[in-house]
Amino acid sequence: MFYRTVYPKAWQITRKNPVVWFFGLFAALLGYYEIETLSGLANNFPDFISTNIKSWVDIFVTFSNANLTWSGLPDVLALFGLFILFSAITILAISSQASLTYTASAKGKQSVKKSLGLQLQNGVDKFWPVFGLNIINSLIVYFFLSMVVMPLIYFLSNANDWVIYIILGLFVFFILVPLVIIISFVTRYGIGFVVIKNQKFTDAFVNSWLLFRINWIITLENAFLLLLITILSIVAIITLMVFAIVPFILISFMIPILAPMLMLIGYFVLAVIFITGTAIHGSFYNIVWATIFLDLIAPGKSHGKIHRVAHKHLPKLTK
Repeated sequence: MFYRTVYPKAWQITRKNPVVWFFGLFAALLGYYEIETLSGLANNFPDFISTNIKSWVDIFVTFSNANLTWSGLPDVLALFGLFILFSAITILAISSQASLTYTASAKGKQSVKKSLGLQLQNGVDKFWPVFGLNIINSLIVYFFLSMVVMPLIYFLSNANDWVIYIILGLFVFFILVPLVIIISFVTRYGIGFVVIKNQKFTDAFVNSWLLFRINWIITLENAFLLLLITILSIVAIITLMVFAIVPFILISFMIPILAPMLMLIGYFVLAVIFITGTAIHGSFYNIVWATIFLDLIAPGKSHGKIHRVAHKHLPKLTK
C-alpha cells in the first residue's frame, strides 16, 4: 500500500498546483542524481553544479589574469554578466528544489496556493544548506568519477594481470560506486531534514544517513520506480513532440510558400511541449522524494513490497 498512497499524493500536488511547474523546470537542471547513479555513472559527468563551479573558477582565473584596460572592458563586462547569469540560474535551481520539497509538507500545501513569490521565498530561505548538500553530492561524484573511477576503468581495460583486474574491479563496483550512490540518497533526505524539519546542515546530513541506513531497501525500490517513470516520461514527451511536428512538416510540403512560418510555429510548439513536460516531471520527481521522506519519518510508517518481503525472509537486511 506504500506506493499506492505516496505516488498518487505527489501527482495530486503536481497536477492541482501548476505553479510548482515553474520550480520543476529549474529543479530539473540539477538532474536526477538518485536514478542517474543507478542507470550509469558516466551520465553524471559533469553535472550542473560541477559545471557551474568550474565555470566560476574559470571566470575568476580570467579576471585575475586580465589586463583591465578600456579596450578590454567589454570582455570583462561580458564575463561578469556570465557570472551573474550562472549565479542567478543556480540560485533559482537550488531554491526551486527546496520549494518543491517544502510543498510536500502540510504548511507547503497551504503556501503553494497563495503565491509563486511566497513559495519561492520558502526555497530561498533554505538556499545555503541545500546548496551545501548539492555541492557535497556533486563534488564527491565528480571527484570519484574524474579522479578514481574513470582512471581505474581505463587501467582495468588495459590490465594484463587478471588478479589485479579482479581486485580493482571489485573495489570500484562494490565500494566506490555504492558510496557514490549512497551519497546521492543521503543528500536527498538531507534536503528534507533541512527544508521540512528545519535542521542545521550537519544535523541534517547525519540524520539523513541514519534514515537511509534504516530504509535503504525502500530507498532503492523507490529509485528504480522513478527510473522507470522517468524513462516512460521521456518516451511520452518525445512521442508527443513527434505527433505535434508531423502535421507542420506535411503541410509545409503541400504548401511550400508557408513552410518557413509553419516550421517556426512547429518549433515553438515543440519547445512548449518539451519545457512543459520537463517542468511537470521535475516537479513530480522532487515532490515524490519529499513525500517518501515524510512517510519514512512519520510514526507507524508502512513499507514497500520489496522491503516487506526482505524483512520476512532476510530480516537482518532491514535492521
